[in-house]
Amino acid sequence: MQVLHEFNLLQNIFEDVFSMHFARYGLSWPKYKVLINLYMSGDYGLIQSELSAKLLVSRANITSLIERLEKEDLVIRRNDSADKRVFRVYLSNRAVALMHAFLPIHNDFVHKAMSSLSTSEKKELIFLLKKLNTGLD
Repeated sequence: MQVLHEFNLLQNIFEDVFSMHFARYGLSWPKYKVLINLYMSGDYGLIQSELSAKLLVSRANITSLIERLEKEDLVIRRNDSADKRVFRVYLSNRAVALMHAFLPIHNDFVHKAMSSLSTSEKKELIFLLKKLNTGLD
């Protein structure tokens, strides 16, 4: 029970700080998750169903979120060159600039938050979290 309590406390702190960081850039947690996945995909973008699977949300939810991001000029949807029935989603130039401004600040916070752990402690934490995650499947 103590582990769950500590985990919840840490999660609340991260959510509060992330929300504050996100708000400064007009982002929310769901928007950030889409943008960071697209950012990490590089110039290839992602098919909407891939985004849906990565974010563990329904296709309807990802479609709605992408439509909002499109209206904010943060993503671009194009028909996939290999399969015209599906859309591939890319970051807009505005989103790339936003991520370049946001990520150093975000990464600095994450680095500071993790700095109290040694490299071996970080590896152990990753191992334990993966073990817990596997136990939930």
